[in-house]
Amino acid sequence: MHDDIAGRRFMIIDTHIHLIRPFDSDGRPQAYSPGNPTSAEDYVALMDAAGIARAFFISWSPQDIPADLSGKGIAVEAVRETMNRDYALEVMRRFPDRFYWFPCHLGPGVGDCVRMARQNLEWGAAGLKLAPSFWGELPDDERLLPLYQLAQDNGAQIILDPSFWYLGKDEPTDPDSLPPGHREVARRIRDFADYLGHLAKVIAAHPAVNFQLAHAGARSFTPDHAREVGRFIRAYPNVFADLGALPPDAPALETLVESAGADRVMFGTDWPHFAHGEAMRQAIDAIRCPGRFTPAQSAMILGENALRFVRNRPPGLRANP
Repeated sequence: MHDDIAGRRFMIIDTHIHLIRPFDSDGRPQAYSPGNPTSAEDYVALMDAAGIARAFFISWSPQDIPADLSGKGIAVEAVRETMNRDYALEVMRRFPDRFYWFPCHLGPGVGDCVRMARQNLEWGAAGLKLAPSFWGELPDDERLLPLYQLAQDNGAQIILDPSFWYLGKDEPTDPDSLPPGHREVARRIRDFADYLGHLAKVIAAHPAVNFQLAHAGARSFTPDHAREVGRFIRAYPNVFADLGALPPDAPALETLVESAGADRVMFGTDWPHFAHGEAMRQAIDAIRCPGRFTPAQSAMILGENALRFVRNRPPGLRANP
């Protein structure tokens, strides 16, 4: 389960994946990522083929992403059985050595999210996944503050998705044309620097929590955008970025590594939406391409940083829910 770059042994860890039950109880295929392999078995087979040892499993409830479902014409009821906490716990029981669990299940429509988050962390979740822009919230909004404190009290970490590419700021868009959630956030901020100002307050107030910015800030992956988020990351010792959904062969990756530091960037794919089959190996090879990064830098990006992010804890849960 280890790879080798110029004699340096290391572990490859995908820091951004989702797993979806392939069929509901009536035998209907999952509707969220139609036509794609989405199950834990599918991903574990890909892990074995590509040499990936572990992954950060982000689980959703459909109530976390109503705007996304609406945009795809999917009713919440259509995916309630295939995207839920029960399936996530089933996966964690079956593959305890492969996955770190980062449950979302925190949207306002989920219910008592603080109680559920506390329970998930007591069971051994490695952290929480927040997608505040889907919920019409900014990172420092009052409803979210207890979740950061829970993470800090439980030695857990936070994956936060700014969802900035949905907010119509890089390519100016009328907020009224955006779906609910993103619309409200777009009205409250001017630009990416403004958004980061709200996030900075939370990061500074919780130095014991590591924060992972999903999709390296979730913007179009240009060198200028990568430089802006990289400088922000470098200003805080507890901030990292994953590469989920971003092309690892893009020149912006070099800019991100240069500005944030090779010790803050983590390999991630956003599977099952990306990196199917041989594309996974190609994504890995793009990072360890000779002459692009040093062997030490490639090893950090592909796995060592992920281990530091979770503070070297093992995968799996501590309790059997």
